[in-house]
Amino acid sequence: MSIEYLNEALKIQGLTPTKKLILVLLSNYADEKGTCYPSYKHIANIIGLKTTKTIQKAIKEFEQLGLLRVEHRILENGSYTSNKYHLTLGRVLEEPTTLKDTTLGSSATYNTKDNTKTNNIDDNDICKFNEFWTLYPRKINKFQAKKCFFKLNSKDYEKVIYACKVFLQEQLNTEEKFIPHASTWLNQKRYEDYIDKKIKNKTLNNLAG
Repeated sequence: MSIEYLNEALKIQGLTPTKKLILVLLSNYADEKGTCYPSYKHIANIIGLKTTKTIQKAIKEFEQLGLLRVEHRILENGSYTSNKYHLTLGRVLEEPTTLKDTTLGSSATYNTKDNTKTNNIDDNDICKFNEFWTLYPRKINKFQAKKCFFKLNSKDYEKVIYACKVFLQEQLNTEEKFIPHASTWLNQKRYEDYIDKKIKNKTLNNLAG
């Protein structure tokens, strides 16, 4: 058990009680590197759920929110065993939303600030997101990525798109599974690591500006 990761999990806000319990449970099993590999069934049994469906959904959301990374493990005979989870709780999104938990029957609620921003989206915002999405090297969960993109200040769109081009340039030889989801990249402001770098790829350089 890692006290550090357990403490980080307890600080996470915006999750439903069931999801918070799942995250705390994973943190309780994590070693000093933040890794653990309890099965869906094992987690469900401890929490008292009859099926693993809620566990699978919660872990998928955790991955999208940047709370953990999932490593799929395969045995020598080719069959799958339990996933290995790499917790990244020290780099969580700043304003997590409360998402729907079907087990508890709760309705989805979102931060009022986010709702206001979303209602003010115009054609230019959509065009900028489409430009970003076309460039981003891993296209998974466009809906979540779009929601995260529209949280940005519109004045920052150009620099985020430029940073995305630099990021794409550096990921050309990287396996897709090792590239973070766009929502994670945006929420954790990873684009700030690329804003001051130059685009060396000629094709991308022609797109810049």
